[in-house]
Amino acid sequence: MTDPRTREAALDAFLEHYSAGRWFDAHEVLEAAWRRSDDPPMPFLQGLIQWAVSLEHHRRGNAHGARALIDRALRNLAGAPPGHLGIDLTACRAAARGLRAAFAEWEAGGPRPEIAAPAIPPRGEAPDADVG
Repeated sequence: MTDPRTREAALDAFLEHYSAGRWFDAHEVLEAAWRRSDDPPMPFLQGLIQWAVSLEHHRRGNAHGARALIDRALRNLAGAPPGHLGIDLTACRAAARGLRAAFAEWEAGGPRPEIAAPAIPPRGEAPDADVG
C-alpha cells in the first residue's frame, strides 16, 4: 500500500509537470506511486498517467499511441467522482470526446490534429475537491 503522503506528493508533482506541458515527466512522477499502489485509487492514478501519455504520443507524432492511451485513460477515469483525490478533471472530461475523435481520425490517416491540453488546476481548487 502506498503511503498517502507519497501519493499526495506524486499527485502534486504530476500536476506541476502536466501544467507545464511536460507530459512525459508528469507520467514518470506518478508512475512510481502507481506501481506501489494496491489501494482503490490505483485505476484513477493509472488513468491520469495514460491521459498524460496520450498527449505525449501526440507531441511525438504517434497517432496510434495517442488514440489507444486516451481510450485507456477514459476507461480508468470514468468511475472517478468529481474532485477525486483533489483532482478537478472537468476540463478533461469536457475535451475527452473531441480529443478521442481527433486522435481516431488521425490514426485512420487524417491530418495530425492541433490540440490544446485541457487544464487540470492544482489540487484542492476544485469546488468539490476531496483531497486526501
